[in-house]
Amino acid sequence: MDAWYRSLMPTERGELLRDACRAGRELQLAGLRARFPSETEEQLELRLAERWLGSELFARVMEQRRARGVD
Repeated sequence: MDAWYRSLMPTERGELLRDACRAGRELQLAGLRARFPSETEEQLELRLAERWLGSELFARVMEQRRARGVD
């Protein structure tokens, strides 16, 4: 597999990485849907963002969004 990966063009490697990230994101969202079945997609997306960013940075981002009137 190592030789196969090294033989890929940089764009192909990027596509593999993108696909893996998308699959990981979808798996995380599926887990959140199972844990919080009554929440909307927007609420689940916010939970996922908080997981990725951490509580402190997420709070700062949300504060900025509210200050700009995004939410």
